[in-house]
Amino acid sequence: MKVRCDVAPVELEGDYVAVVEGVCATCSRCGHETESYGTTDASVRRCLALLHDECPNHEDNYYFDPDEPATCPGAPRGAYRRG
Repeated sequence: MKVRCDVAPVELEGDYVAVVEGVCATCSRCGHETESYGTTDASVRRCLALLHDECPNHEDNYYFDPDEPATCPGAPRGAYRRG
């Protein structure tokens, strides 16, 4: 199933500094959240991958951020599905 995710910038507690910029992705179906350090496209894709790995309902979903540009020609915008 395709699942839209909301991605927002957040401030995370760092190991060596007090605050680090990051991103938080929230599943629109169950509200589960994942966080990653950094604000790049790779950080957003990592959050989407973590949503798949950590799904509390053990679903095999296709997570995407509609605001993220496509990384490969022909791929949906900001999509991730492990498999």
